[in-house]
Amino acid sequence: MAGGRPVAAVLAAALSAALSAALLAGCSSGAEEARLEHSADYSAHPHLKVTGYPVPETLGLVQQVVWRLADGSADRLVKLAAAEGTADARRAAAEVWIRDYGPAAAGEVTADFGDDPANRQTVRLTFHATGRVKELTLRPDGRDGSGGWRVLLT
Repeated sequence: MAGGRPVAAVLAAALSAALSAALLAGCSSGAEEARLEHSADYSAHPHLKVTGYPVPETLGLVQQVVWRLADGSADRLVKLAAAEGTADARRAAAEVWIRDYGPAAAGEVTADFGDDPANRQTVRLTFHATGRVKELTLRPDGRDGSGGWRVLLT
């Protein structure tokens, strides 16, 4: 087995377990729709290669960022953004990210997660098709972090 694959498999299983637990906690049709959307996204995109120290929440967020880049979906990328700056600034940043990284995000991508997050985590995305790198900053959103982990769109 390749060096990074056992870690990626364990992290994928942890993400899947976390998603399953979240879905069981909210038995609404919204939770079912979220599960179906995640399954469709997961099967329609190349798998993210992972190194470093993500937690299920940050891993899931980064995976969605890469999917939204690959899909060219600025609206869905903005939904993942921290509430920092104006809505127009977040939208403009999303469009720039998609222009700069979108085509390469449809291919092989490695996410290198920094140290175990407490209140912030840096993630370095490497787009193998172009060799370009994008550094993301993740943080819990909301006054007390109750808004979940979000990406800073800057």
